[in-house]
Amino acid sequence: MDYKKRPLNQSLISRFLYKGEEREFICPKWIYHRDIIETHHYRTESMIKGSFFETLCIGRGAGGKIIDDLPRKKLKKKEEFENIKRERDGRPPLKGEKTIDQVRIEQQAARFKILSAKYQITVANENTQVRIIVPWTKNPEIMLSMEFDIFPSAMITNDGFKMVIIDLKLTMDIHTTFGEYCWGAPEYLDVIQAMMYQYGAREVINNVSLNPHMVELLTKPAVNLIKQHGFEFYYWVFNYKKADLEDKLVKVTWDATREEELHQSIRKTVALIDFYEKQDWPAKPNYKICKECTIFDCPDRQTIQSI
Repeated sequence: MDYKKRPLNQSLISRFLYKGEEREFICPKWIYHRDIIETHHYRTESMIKGSFFETLCIGRGAGGKIIDDLPRKKLKKKEEFENIKRERDGRPPLKGEKTIDQVRIEQQAARFKILSAKYQITVANENTQVRIIVPWTKNPEIMLSMEFDIFPSAMITNDGFKMVIIDLKLTMDIHTTFGEYCWGAPEYLDVIQAMMYQYGAREVINNVSLNPHMVELLTKPAVNLIKQHGFEFYYWVFNYKKADLEDKLVKVTWDATREEELHQSIRKTVALIDFYEKQDWPAKPNYKICKECTIFDCPDRQTIQSI
């Protein structure tokens, strides 16, 4: 694969690895079509809600996608008849009522704005959904791509005023200790995104010419603050499934061990990509994967779950 035309990102690493180890069940064919040549897309309800939340908070989601509404409740018969009249008269149609999820997500977005002001976080068009591409120091032929929700910005932290990278997360329950998104037990999270983003930010800070659009963002005062006090990475997590709306900041530290873990994950991912590239990205059908796959004409598709 040409890593200059198609830089490696943390999402692609996560397709192959979980916490640095190869996943037991993957389908190279779907990874290739979904994540590399991007001919087939896949968006879950949770992903759509996350993009909606990001749009409300910072103006747009990853890749510049804007989702400014969610599917509404079904219209009542009276409202359906009213829409027939409105269509005939050239008036905008009525929308169904918002779901409770949408109402709570909107409330959380309002809380985000209040809390951002409290923590003195800068949220502007210039420092949101900022994309950078840097060469991997272990092999400059391999480019690494990342997109920061918010960076750079100062923030009042427990350690004082710091420059930060913030990645917004929306979840049903911030206290859950199960699954890959166990925000209630963050020590068990796969933090490949946090590691890659901290690595990439340091590379750009050390050589801003790698990404000229960062010159205006990484001003002298910002760089001086980073040099004096460093910078920190936070997942900022908001819930939406409970009436009690909560949020939490999850800090991910950076050290030599974390950096080596990142390099090992990149090495493993590149090796797997090269391996499957030589095999022409074969399908590895598995019922759980196949039922979510959007390559509907795949002849290897497994539609029956084996016992």
